[in-house]
Amino acid sequence: MTKTAFFSAFLTALGSAGTVSLLFSYTGQSTFFFAILSFLLVMAGSFLLSALPEKKRFPLVAVLFVCLAAVLILFHSSMEKSFTALSISFLTTLKEPYDVELVIPHLPEGTSSMAVEVYILLLLSWFFLCASISKVGAILSSLLSLGVLLVGFYFGINPPSLALALSGAYMISLPARLKGGSLSHAEVPAFLSALVIGLILSLVIPESRYEQPAILSRMQEEIVSFVDPYDPIFHAGNAYTGMMKGTAGRQKLGHVNGIRYSGRIIADIETSDTSRRLYLRSWSGGEYGNNQWKDLPDDRYEGVKHLFDKNNGEWYDQGAWLMEVIARSPALSQTLSNYLENGQTVEELKKDFTVDAVYEKTRFLLLPYDASFGAPLFAYDRAPISREGKAYSTYVWQLPSGALISMMDRENSSDPYFRTYLDGEKEYRRFVYSHYLDIPDSVKEGLSALGPITPVSSLSEKRQRVEDIRRFLASNYRYTTNPGRTPEGKDFVTYFLTESKKGYCTSFASAAVMLLRASGIPARYAAGLTVGADEIKDAPISQDGLHQYSINDHHAHAWAEVYVDGLGWRPVEMTPGYDGTDNPFPVPADKQKNDSGAPDAPVDEKDKNSQSKPREQQKTQEQQNSQEQQEPNQQNRPNGESSKNPPQLSPQNPGVPSSRPLPKGLLLLPLILAAAAAFILFRLSAVNRLIRHAPESKSAFNRLLDYMDRLALYAGISAKGTYEERKKAFASDKRFKNFDRLMDMLVKSRFSGMPLSKEEKKEAAAIIKEARKNCLDGMSLMEKIRFLLVHKL
Repeated sequence: MTKTAFFSAFLTALGSAGTVSLLFSYTGQSTFFFAILSFLLVMAGSFLLSALPEKKRFPLVAVLFVCLAAVLILFHSSMEKSFTALSISFLTTLKEPYDVELVIPHLPEGTSSMAVEVYILLLLSWFFLCASISKVGAILSSLLSLGVLLVGFYFGINPPSLALALSGAYMISLPARLKGGSLSHAEVPAFLSALVIGLILSLVIPESRYEQPAILSRMQEEIVSFVDPYDPIFHAGNAYTGMMKGTAGRQKLGHVNGIRYSGRIIADIETSDTSRRLYLRSWSGGEYGNNQWKDLPDDRYEGVKHLFDKNNGEWYDQGAWLMEVIARSPALSQTLSNYLENGQTVEELKKDFTVDAVYEKTRFLLLPYDASFGAPLFAYDRAPISREGKAYSTYVWQLPSGALISMMDRENSSDPYFRTYLDGEKEYRRFVYSHYLDIPDSVKEGLSALGPITPVSSLSEKRQRVEDIRRFLASNYRYTTNPGRTPEGKDFVTYFLTESKKGYCTSFASAAVMLLRASGIPARYAAGLTVGADEIKDAPISQDGLHQYSINDHHAHAWAEVYVDGLGWRPVEMTPGYDGTDNPFPVPADKQKNDSGAPDAPVDEKDKNSQSKPREQQKTQEQQNSQEQQEPNQQNRPNGESSKNPPQLSPQNPGVPSSRPLPKGLLLLPLILAAAAAFILFRLSAVNRLIRHAPESKSAFNRLLDYMDRLALYAGISAKGTYEERKKAFASDKRFKNFDRLMDMLVKSRFSGMPLSKEEKKEAAAIIKEARKNCLDGMSLMEKIRFLLVHKL
């Protein structure tokens, strides 16, 4: 086997090992054994083929393929059972990241997948064996590697780093192998450079910190948009289905490594401008256990079932119900308008909203908060479920929370609908405080490690506690789309709070619900979609004047809901980085327009006994208290000094100034620089190596002559023209000294049929080397960089 053939076979065998490892990793098995076998098979086959005459290589490869086909035909029955056994583990791995239910076939006891595993190993090795002797085979094997990689890419499976690096380096080196060029083994530096870069990236950016680059996201979106219509089961494993994992009692939180965004369109909506982030709830649930969020059981509603007679979702979305009651009464509308800013009327708070289409197969609707959506699809205060279409048109109230709190605190209207709402809300509120403050024992262990969390009760205390929890989570925990799995036997929330301290929105929302409940604030978990106000504002306008927006799975999200007394369930954002979210506990609005009965803003219940203080003094005191609560050093006060301290992990090294550790990735910076330097040096020495090997190798000498033509072309001397014209052009350029002698030697050899002797080849190489040196001598630094690295001269 020649040196060129050996390098080609070695790189091909490594590519085969990477591809085989990728494929078998999708079955959840150990891939090392299969990768080694594939490498040895390809290397052994390549040595065997190199020992045969070139004319006999293709027939032998064809015979091997016929043998593989014959095995499949003769033993199709046993191979079919073995394939089914392998597909079970394959489907189990693929379905894991998504909320899908697959019927796993039952196989007779003792059925093994080993036969089909060996067959697949041999078939893949055959493809790469063809690649070691043929450029067409190299193209086919690279396409095969790409296909295997895209399978995992499509289903959101993170393959082994080494397998990905080997397979990727093999595919990247293909163009260099096909093109050839002045290098004797062009694919070698291409393969090694790609492999080194891939391995370094896998160390610098481990799986837990991996964020899919934008170019890969766009690529995945294109793949998904093409394939998804033909995928009846997985639907590209979009992030929306992944976000619904662990909800409604289906599957578990922390059961997969992370969430993958595909760009799949989930729904088309039309909406008016909004100053707030839009949340579309798919599901809300209040009972947590066994790493799952569930609806409250039916028996919890004993005693309050009368509240849900003829249920059309009043308790699922109280804000819309309250605004409908106020809007139908001119007196109530006028009272509320006294608290609204800029002379706004109640009717102006109503905004059109439409869901034009929902493309995801889901039981749940997508409902914004404060939407007038009445339908017999609700059970108790749970999310509505429908098997029919999910499109609808309605309007959404821009809920003036502070104004409503002020109005309801002092309003004594006898309007029967208003009185019905107030009486029902008080009863439902008692139910909420009885059932949406529960914390499982498994989570109490994690909360206890954070230190004491004192309950809050007044509106201002709740408002401040929400900010405290937000700040606590943002300061002590890291957002990542790949946090890794929750270890078996550990609680999802406790593991996040005390050990991993990293996660995506499901982790932050679940932990926030428990921190809120520990603070005495009823809370529950919600999942669905969210869109920023700026995204809606920039969306195109329809003929009806509404913004048309297609929501994709990048907007899939989970958040917490809190119960605001009098107003119902409101969203509260606890995941860092989501802007445009208000504190759900509003600042009550002052009287804005006139003295026709609208009172000043009410004070909190705890402060009502201190109304003897002048109003301005109370405002000043409240501002001072607010500033004190926001002091960054408050967390270091003794436990008994302030009841409003946010939960905070105990410092591990008290008295030592806080400092950020040096990122481990920076330790690999010298390796990255060394690899880059090695590649540049390899590139710069390529021509010198070619000149050195040219007298010894016919192929190297031919490539040197090609280099001579490229060098002349760079200097402005055309490769066209007669022999005398080219000699004259070379003679007129001092850089190409003795090229007339070189051309005489080449012409003599061509027409005499006698190859150049070794000494003549050495002389030719020396002439070309001298010409290259002369070209470099007159260049600036930037010209030399372009000459050596860009033009590869």
